[in-house]
Amino acid sequence: MFGSKAKRMPKGPFREPHGDLSPRSGGEVKVILAIYAILLATGLANLYSASLGGAFFFSQFQNAIVGMVLFVLFGWFIPLRAINDYAYIVYGIAVAMLVVVFFTGHISGGSQRWIKLGPITGQPSEFAKIAVAIVVARYFHFQTQSMDFRLRDLWVIGTLLLVVFLLVFEQPDLGTAGVCLMIGVAQILALRLDKRSVMLAAGSALSVAIAAWFFFLHDYQKNRVLMLFNANLDPHGKGYNSLQSLVAVGSGQALGKGFMQGTQTQLQFLPARHTDFVFSVFAEEHGFWAAGGVFVLFAILTHLALNIARSGRDTFSSMLGIGIAAYIYIQFVINVAMVLGIFPVVGMPLPFFSHGGSALLVMSMALGMLISIHRNSNSLKSDRL
Repeated sequence: MFGSKAKRMPKGPFREPHGDLSPRSGGEVKVILAIYAILLATGLANLYSASLGGAFFFSQFQNAIVGMVLFVLFGWFIPLRAINDYAYIVYGIAVAMLVVVFFTGHISGGSQRWIKLGPITGQPSEFAKIAVAIVVARYFHFQTQSMDFRLRDLWVIGTLLLVVFLLVFEQPDLGTAGVCLMIGVAQILALRLDKRSVMLAAGSALSVAIAAWFFFLHDYQKNRVLMLFNANLDPHGKGYNSLQSLVAVGSGQALGKGFMQGTQTQLQFLPARHTDFVFSVFAEEHGFWAAGGVFVLFAILTHLALNIARSGRDTFSSMLGIGIAAYIYIQFVINVAMVLGIFPVVGMPLPFFSHGGSALLVMSMALGMLISIHRNSNSLKSDRL
């Protein structure tokens, strides 16, 4: 656990704090602002090329404006204390929206994932990702036991995570369901856990995965996994997306073909080029070095999130920071792994690049909360001085 008091720094993967770990300048905020601006602008420009200057770009531009407003609101105007106080309400809203989707959600591409209100369409499963991070942080904020956590100590939070996982899985959306679960698990792994319980949980997870393969996964989901090992099993069907993605990435070579000059994109060989495979467009047009630069930006963002989490003024701040770091890292890694053919295609958006208002707005909110955590730590330092 975090310690004998609820509001101490988390132990888990962190070293014991030596002195004041509060951030000593606004440098972190400036870096986050710069990365947010760069990724937002780069993503919009890339989407313009991917959508051939069509409606996807203009709708995403509107989403970006709303996202910037949310970024500022959660970073500077909505107190972190309020997010903590209303954490269970946020979780309840997320679950309620997922239930609505289950019964009356808008169907597109064979999946029932969207709520449609007039001209506005939203994807509640995206909001569920940050709701999970918030409710896990809230739950452990008031845990005061001094012993290592065992499985039986985690059944409440495990149930909350399972409810979200099952509701999203039934849409069906295994990828997003898995991300929601992984965010919560990443936060729990920051706690001091009983080793035997960890081994038991790992064994149980393996058993569940085997059972899911035989009894719960749809045929198309199994095919996606099989295509991971050999896309040529069905080069004109299930494996086509992965093969065309690899062609696009490889044809970009070191420096790329130039903005709006990618043949796979402009000749429309690359499927889902404005959503799942949008990074393939960027790699083809701007090459290895530019793609590597995007890797660096996300790595810095994740590192900053973990540093801010480590210096959080209380358990809620630290656990929420870990959840946000996991959210950023998992989304990026899974999407790029899909593009490179080393992970099954699970419909995972690339933050700031893929078209989709829900994903962009939630990521903007998350980064705003990260800045709020940082500012809270600074205010604690000022109080001490």
